[in-house]
Amino acid sequence: MAIRKGRTRSTLFCSASCAVLASLFFLCACNVAYLEKFAQFDAHQGNYEEAVQDLTKAIRYAPRDPVPRAGRAYLYQKMGRHDEAIADYTKAIELDPTDDELYLMRGLAYSLKGDQDKAILDYSTAIEIDPHNSDACFNRAQAWEAKGNPEQAVKDYQAAARLGNPRAQGILMARKIAW
Repeated sequence: MAIRKGRTRSTLFCSASCAVLASLFFLCACNVAYLEKFAQFDAHQGNYEEAVQDLTKAIRYAPRDPVPRAGRAYLYQKMGRHDEAIADYTKAIELDPTDDELYLMRGLAYSLKGDQDKAILDYSTAIEIDPHNSDACFNRAQAWEAKGNPEQAVKDYQAAARLGNPRAQGILMARKIAW
């Protein structure tokens, strides 16, 4: 009977441990979701520093989740802290290299920083992942223009316009260029 008692105790301990771990995982997931909501509320109110703090806590709870890191990167970008935005987008891309929007947003951060070459690389990667990403085509066109390459810019504006991007269509109509 002692052997059976030991197995039962061991099984109960294992089950209890699994239940505790599952509960902690659930609580962490809930905390991350709440922190993301608080960050959205703070950002909407213009409290960017508080929103960054909320997302920093969310990153601590879920370090393998790219969403809070991308959210914090976006806030850094709005605050003009482009190097920090690029660092967070880079980490988010490491966590999910198949998300074209992360490359698009990092490309925008590079563009705002003035590094059009890196921006073009990121926009190109976003287009490779999703060839229907009209925003990536449009932003790459703008980066080409900023670099002084209007021919390449027109090609990307035309691609974006064919994908239904109204900004690209407007630019091409103003220049009387067909798409």
